[in-house]
Amino acid sequence: MSKHHFVIENKSRVNGNIHTSYSWDSHGNIHKSGLKPEFYAALEDEFIAYIYDSLRWLDTWNPSTCMRCSGLNNCGITVIEEQDALLKFHKLIQAWIDLFCHATDPIVLTGSYCFDGEEQEGYYEKLAYNKVELIHELTTLANMAKYAEINGKCIVHFGV
Repeated sequence: MSKHHFVIENKSRVNGNIHTSYSWDSHGNIHKSGLKPEFYAALEDEFIAYIYDSLRWLDTWNPSTCMRCSGLNNCGITVIEEQDALLKFHKLIQAWIDLFCHATDPIVLTGSYCFDGEEQEGYYEKLAYNKVELIHELTTLANMAKYAEINGKCIVHFGV
């Protein structure tokens, strides 16, 4: 499954070539200069699609195009750097955590509409997540946003 990766970075290091500082191993884990980043979170593409509308409320920056945008760049790099945006990102992720705390385990969400082979009938994909693991990863991401806001850093998002 494709994943979206999030890391904390110094604002001064973020430019159109930020991706050259990172690499991925055969297990899909991200590394910076050969070492695993201290603050790191990864979420499946299907899950990001599920919460995507709420993420579009964020003011972000695309270092590849040097343009301001809203939300995450699904297939590229996005930077969440402004203090207000980091605070909003923290609150949005925390709201999802609060909601999923009330879910059953596993957490089953309705995904994209799919077609099965040549048949004309479609169906909604069912996405199942281990509740503890999903909440743990979201908590890591929320903590990263808070840390970046307090310490004058930014979050770099690598899309699929």
